[in-house]
Amino acid sequence: MKVSFLKLSRKKEVIKRLELSDLAEMIRENPEKDRVFNLRLNYQFYKLKRMPDGQITLDDQQHTVNLPRILFAAECINYKEIQKGLKYNGLVVVEVNGLKTYEEAASIRNQTARLDETMMAFLGASGMSVKIVCRGELFGDGGLPTKEDEIRMFHKNLYETARRAYQNQFGLDIEYLEPQLERTVYMSADPEMYFNPNARPFKADTKKHEELEPAKISWESDMLMPGRTITRTYHFNWLFILREVLGEYFDLPDENRQMQLLQQIARKSLEQGIPLAHAQGMALEHPLFHNDPDLVKSVFSTTYEITLMEDYRKKHKMKPLKSVPQETLQTMRTEIFLTANYDMRKNLMTGVAEYRMKYSEDQTFKPLTEEVRNDMTIEAREQGLKSWDQDVNRFIDSTRIEQYDPVNTWLKELPAWDGEDRIAALAKRVPTEQPHWEKYLRYWLMGMVAQWRESDKQLTGNALTPLLIGRQGCGKTRFCKILLPPELRDYYNDKLNFKNEFDLNIALTSFALINIDEFDKTTNSQQIVLKYLLSSSDVKFRPPYGKTIKQYRRYTSFIGTTNQMQPLVDPTGSRRFVCVGIPNGQSIDFTDDIDHRQLYAQVLQMVISGERYWLEDSEIAELMRENEPYQRTVALEEMIAENFRKPKEDEGRWWGTSEILSLFVSKYTYFDAEKMSPNKLGRALNSYKFNFKHRVVNGLSEYWLKEK
Repeated sequence: MKVSFLKLSRKKEVIKRLELSDLAEMIRENPEKDRVFNLRLNYQFYKLKRMPDGQITLDDQQHTVNLPRILFAAECINYKEIQKGLKYNGLVVVEVNGLKTYEEAASIRNQTARLDETMMAFLGASGMSVKIVCRGELFGDGGLPTKEDEIRMFHKNLYETARRAYQNQFGLDIEYLEPQLERTVYMSADPEMYFNPNARPFKADTKKHEELEPAKISWESDMLMPGRTITRTYHFNWLFILREVLGEYFDLPDENRQMQLLQQIARKSLEQGIPLAHAQGMALEHPLFHNDPDLVKSVFSTTYEITLMEDYRKKHKMKPLKSVPQETLQTMRTEIFLTANYDMRKNLMTGVAEYRMKYSEDQTFKPLTEEVRNDMTIEAREQGLKSWDQDVNRFIDSTRIEQYDPVNTWLKELPAWDGEDRIAALAKRVPTEQPHWEKYLRYWLMGMVAQWRESDKQLTGNALTPLLIGRQGCGKTRFCKILLPPELRDYYNDKLNFKNEFDLNIALTSFALINIDEFDKTTNSQQIVLKYLLSSSDVKFRPPYGKTIKQYRRYTSFIGTTNQMQPLVDPTGSRRFVCVGIPNGQSIDFTDDIDHRQLYAQVLQMVISGERYWLEDSEIAELMRENEPYQRTVALEEMIAENFRKPKEDEGRWWGTSEILSLFVSKYTYFDAEKMSPNKLGRALNSYKFNFKHRVVNGLSEYWLKEK
């Protein structure tokens, strides 16, 4: 698609045809950006006047802005110094002019980029306006008109449709500019301009429209507020009348003013069709008027007597709901339309809104994507509602839709436990020499269910993590996958991105169970991060584009698998892992025939009854001893690198070799200081790759170090 680029050359205007993509690149990298900057610098000092073709004259009304211009609507050429159109391309420009600051213009540019119909949005040459470029198509088969009179009418209708859309969608105040085909805008410079060549077109026709026809809500009576009974409608309407008469804030009326207020309320109630009994009854109950019931009855009865006169009935037509703001009625109508046609819910684990059509054969919930929201808006408008995307989105992103917790919904539907110990049977599926595997599995399952239910007794996350250790192909990963019931397997994950903090935080809130597959591939630093994640009972982070840090529920429990026989690298963190070694030649029974409902009914019963599912100090010590064979021994130089670094300026202190050895003893249970000679430690510390400062004090070596 091409547009026309108009530029002065030797006092003559030259027209060049440009591809839209080339023009977008020119706006981003404008070679004449210095002239644009100069205009923005002095723009506030000019007395400007806009001409019909889009040019702007300056102080003397003779000179115009000295910048190239863009004609978006058509491809043109100069024929004997006369501008001649070759092809109408269906592009229209909506200009948001008269903005107060550059920052406001940038904000509006970014807002308009959200609409699928925005093809291009960029700051105007002045820096105080935004130019929005859209394309149009004919209703029906698409395409564009070819006759000149039809083109001009189509272009006018297209401009009015686009202008209304941006006004209503974003609440913008857009001045009406006569949509001539010849209108141009000045070339600008905007490195952050928006360009979407695949923008959705606005639809328009070639008919002349004198005025817009209001959309009718055929299925809703004009006498009723949407979604309200007739009695509730009268009550709401009367309250809006009262607010209209009194204002948001009011002083207590004296006797004379009380009479005037009552008369106004009675008159408006009459005009809007509220029956005498309802209007008078509401006034009698209101604290401003209840102290003088005779006055209230007198005013309302006198006012309503006029309806008995035939002349009044002929001349006055009732105007129901006149005092109710249209925004209020529109919000109610949108809510009715959505709840009548769709079931919607907010999935608390994924954070995504979901929907299903009430009368569809497919009753599964699906994500409420932007495309689906657009479909809802289009359907609402086809049924006569003046709804826009923001009305639909505002309802969907509110607490008025169901807040759906998938794991707890499933737990609440479990039957009573039948008394059979299914945890013991599950433990026997894993052949292992771990002497307390069944006990640890029991604790872990209870901790997982307590984590899902956000138990008050759980001050930390489910920190216990089974780690299945065995040869490849013995069924470790497949066993992990069948631990969750089929209904919850969408909330199982076996890929955890340790490199992205946001992904880690989201994983803790979005999954019921995470399998750290190939646990041995996690680095030392990643295992330290994992140690923190295992003990966190909730998650605090700032989501993308969020302004504040929010607290989220943690749902996730962890399990791990590995082929490496010594996967643990952090001795202090070994108490969080239950190393379950599978002997060579044996395999796990991963047959997917677990009675999940009875298994979790048993676990839930144990949690509700208050059984302990956390390790006591003696059990922690025992578990750490059991994990020692699976603890990877770290070489001396690795220990030094893990614990120390070369200090920066104003950092560090002198460490003696005996103090360093004491630190290693406290952190590495397998480290034997008696077998480590000072000379061997000294050689490692003096390695060129560390480059630590060294001195000798009273015959003893010391090193200038910074502990990590």
